[in-house]
Amino acid sequence: MILSYKEQYKEIIKRVYKMGNDKYNQNRGKNPYRVNKEPVSEPTPSSFAKPGVDFETQRICASCGKAIKIGHNFCKFCGVDLSGIQPLGYSDRTIKELANTALTDPNPGVRKDAVDTLGELGENEVLGVFAYILLNDRDAIVRKEAADELGDYAHPHSLDVLAKALKDPSPIVRKEAIEGLKKIKKKNKPEIKIEAEKEEEKTLEPVENEQESEEESEEETLKEIEVEGKDSYEQ
Repeated sequence: MILSYKEQYKEIIKRVYKMGNDKYNQNRGKNPYRVNKEPVSEPTPSSFAKPGVDFETQRICASCGKAIKIGHNFCKFCGVDLSGIQPLGYSDRTIKELANTALTDPNPGVRKDAVDTLGELGENEVLGVFAYILLNDRDAIVRKEAADELGDYAHPHSLDVLAKALKDPSPIVRKEAIEGLKKIKKKNKPEIKIEAEKEEEKTLEPVENEQESEEESEEETLKEIEVEGKDSYEQ
């Protein structure tokens, strides 16, 4: 169908009107360079399962991974003696900031790196942080890193928390927990053996001394008998 000049003009006017009308122009007022594009959203990394710990007032048990008061030397949950481990709250500022990052940063990659750095810079005071992360972090890679650090430290207090990690839903975490238990057993086995040998020596000492005294007594008795025999013969 061929439109007349007037009809074509009316059609053009109608189109221009529609373009300027908010009802028809859905992109009016928007960035012209992104009119036909989907809104770009940054990927949201998995967040930590629980809020951070206040290291000024709390400490984390290295055995069960639960937070208790900083002044307590015995865990109220598992009863382990923590007097040999300094609370993290008494450490320097850098260690505490790293621990907070490892617990609360929304990016699992950052949390993993923080755990790794804590293992290099910290001492036994970071064991509780690793235990807490191993049992609570949502990301398997972060939990695996915590299990790896606990294995490297090879502290006897970590046995229970690594044993709990054997039920972790992730196979890589369970595997690392097994490796950690092996490291702890290997490192502490010589000490246990030495202590056992010392106890055995203490137990055997009285018996050996008693045998020696009996042998000496028998020798003296024999000597006395010999002397008496000679005397009687000479008479």
